[in-house]
Amino acid sequence: MNRRIKLLSACLAISLVFAGWTWMRPYEWRADAGARYRVVHASLDRDHAYYWLSVHLKRTGDQPHDLLKPVRLILADGREVEPADFAHAEEEGYPEIDYRFWLEEKDLPGPLQLKLNDGTLTVRKKSGAPPVTDSIRYFNTVNW
Repeated sequence: MNRRIKLLSACLAISLVFAGWTWMRPYEWRADAGARYRVVHASLDRDHAYYWLSVHLKRTGDQPHDLLKPVRLILADGREVEPADFAHAEEEGYPEIDYRFWLEEKDLPGPLQLKLNDGTLTVRKKSGAPPVTDSIRYFNTVNW
């Protein structure tokens, strides 16, 4: 019985370390400092033949978002898409921002980057069709 408890305790410890690493790892390891924000998570929601891509951002420094500079999603083929929706926290300086993009299915296969302020953030790194279901999918890393 004592050996079984030790084995279960070791398995529990390994599971907790893995869960903590999964929870605490950043969305992108080296975010561009010029963007002034980092991606917290992205989500993809199917809406008939189109998709809503939501990107949740959190400010990394003291400088607020510059509303005079355009925000664009850069697709794999080089086209740039404007956000369809913009939401922000009610606090001064926009500590958190959500952008939503209305995309067609042909826009999704391939890497996606977000041009923001003076930098570029990676939203999706992989190529190929993303994993899409009829419900909202949340992504916590750039590898989707």
